[in-house]
Amino acid sequence: MAQIPRRNVHVFSSSNGAEVGGFFQHGGVAISTFIGWINQVCYIPVEWALYPCQFDNNRAVGGAALDSISANELPPGRYVIRTPSPEPAQIAVYLTTDVPRTRAYSVNYTCTPQETNFVTRVRARDSRCCITGDLVAGEDYTGFEAAHIFPLSETDIWNELNYKRFIEDDQIQPGFELNSVQQGFLCSSTEHRMFDDYSIGVNPDVRAYLVIWDIHHDDSSAGQLSSAILRDHFRQCVLRHVKGAGESNEPQRRFDPDIDLHAGNFNLTTGSWWSGSEGKRRLEAELAGRLWGAVATQNQICEVEQLHQ
Repeated sequence: MAQIPRRNVHVFSSSNGAEVGGFFQHGGVAISTFIGWINQVCYIPVEWALYPCQFDNNRAVGGAALDSISANELPPGRYVIRTPSPEPAQIAVYLTTDVPRTRAYSVNYTCTPQETNFVTRVRARDSRCCITGDLVAGEDYTGFEAAHIFPLSETDIWNELNYKRFIEDDQIQPGFELNSVQQGFLCSSTEHRMFDDYSIGVNPDVRAYLVIWDIHHDDSSAGQLSSAILRDHFRQCVLRHVKGAGESNEPQRRFDPDIDLHAGNFNLTTGSWWSGSEGKRRLEAELAGRLWGAVATQNQICEVEQLHQ
């Protein structure tokens, strides 16, 4: 059976013909939106425009430049980056050094009280998979999981970016903002895995993509998802799927739970996938996510002790 291609939109640098971006246009992605994605994954030192390229030459212009502010849907095809008309010259295009954050694969069922409260509140607010719309029947949450938008394993980055400023939830203890309902939602286990893998994203800047946004029953800002944190996750999706020539050119294959979590394969000493750089990052993310509650509690204790000194 023929494989479905990863992309039907390809973007090339006019300086060397290398593929610098692309994605699979399922429909609905505007030209202006895609131009914004290219600006996120590429550094282009001069003003630029996107042109259809010739079929047999990735560096040559094959049509008029696209309107960078157009709301029209981007047609699938091959494109090249050059300077704006009337004389579209070659441009050197550089990929940014940013990479998507590694997220934990597993669901932690050994919850702290704060994490249990997170699950309870998310269930009470959503009562459905916020991606597919499937309703929870009779309080039976089998197959439904409370997903965090920003991963618990990246506490340091959360603190560095001061993302707690986006949390207005008065029911959350200081220091535990990562477990606010403003940065979580209910979804099916399959969609949860895809969301954590950056295969599903929610663009808060495009109304048509707000699958989650319309399900809120809480009119207060403290009950709504944070658009800033959703935007951060969506950027990880863009880095994962739009940047460069695609995942097939990564030096090490991506995590495959059916293989890497199979009996006997979780071994750091045998030269398996886990002993490589990606495997080590995955293991660190798993441990950090599970230890997050204990670390946050210890930090809170330290802050209280300092106040009493």
